[in-house]
Parts: sequence; structure tokens; C-alpha cells
Amino acid sequence: MAQATNILLGALNASATGDASAIRKFYSPNVIGWSAGEDIASIEDLIAEAVGRSDALSEIQVRAVPVEFPGGPVVAEWTMTALHTGPLKLDDDLQIEPTGRRLELRGAIFAELTDGKIADFRQYWDPADLLEQLGLMDGE
Repeated sequence: MAQATNILLGALNASATGDASAIRKFYSPNVIGWSAGEDIASIEDLIAEAVGRSDALSEIQVRAVPVEFPGGPVVAEWTMTALHTGPLKLDDDLQIEPTGRRLELRGAIFAELTDGKIADFRQYWDPADLLEQLGLMDGE
């Protein structure tokens, strides 16, 4: 049980920081997943998505409370805090220059493990919350 929890915590940190070698350690090469509109069809997709934003954020901290269900998924509610210190590409047409703002995002992840690695995941968080914190959207 503790092993699955450690895998999920390591995977969340690896994805948040864009650490490609750690992503390979915690995710299956054939991983599939979804996160706030991002479809992941392979580990290469996941690495590209994570590394693509790694220069935008610094002082990244991830806290999570995982729960493992015997024979089922590992689930965690997470909180990520970071400073926005580099250009953040939100899509092909929108890049946000550094704001210096401290960001705090919250979400949840549901992951299935195979052979000690995450093979399938669904991650939920609110992109509008990010836009509000960057000053791009009114929170009211």
C-alpha cells in the first residue's frame, strides 16, 4: 500500500517540476491520461507537456494526501504552490510573461498502476483558477 502512495507522490512531483527522468521512473512508457484538456497518449506526450512549462515556474512545492483502494486506483487531492518566474505557454496562441505571482492550485488525481508504474490517470483541476491568479480573469 505504501509503495503505491510513494509512486503517486513521486509522479506528482515529477510532473510538476518537469523532471523527465523522474517521469520515466514513475510512469509506464505506454501511459495514457487526461488532465484539464490535455490528452496524454504516451510517456513522450507527458514529458513534453511537463517540460514545456518547467521554465515558467520556480519554488514548486506539491502536497498531496493519497488514498489507495485495494485492487483499485490510487487517488489523491493535491495542492501545488509555485512562483510564476518564466514565460508560461497556455496554448499555441497564448503565452503569459512572468508575473512574479505566487500561485496555488488544487486538484485531484486518480491513477491505475501496472508493474509499479502509473499506466492510466485522470487529473482534475480548475484552469480558470490559474487564469484568475495570473490576473487574466476576474474572479467574481
